[in-house]
Amino acid sequence: MLTDEQRTREALDLRKLKLPASLPVVRIEAEDYTDWTGDDALRIQVVLDESVDVYHVNGKDVGDLKRAIHDSLIARGITLFPYIWLVKQSELDEADDDEE
Repeated sequence: MLTDEQRTREALDLRKLKLPASLPVVRIEAEDYTDWTGDDALRIQVVLDESVDVYHVNGKDVGDLKRAIHDSLIARGITLFPYIWLVKQSELDEADDDEE
């Protein structure tokens, strides 16, 4: 990993992040990523609880979630841009089934 894994794990620790209550997060995963311009970045996958109704998600809450992640990374000296995706585990499972 280009970034320090320990610092990244600390930055994405669910117990320390101040995330919107309306978006219950099961876990957050990070991996090195290269964006379309060839720059180093981070790919952050936020796995939401199955109870989240994506059709009623508030845009402000999504912005607050992304800002909390970004600010936590910056506070720990991680300056790579975080590309953040929100997904449910069932969507990940479905994508895995489609690949088989």
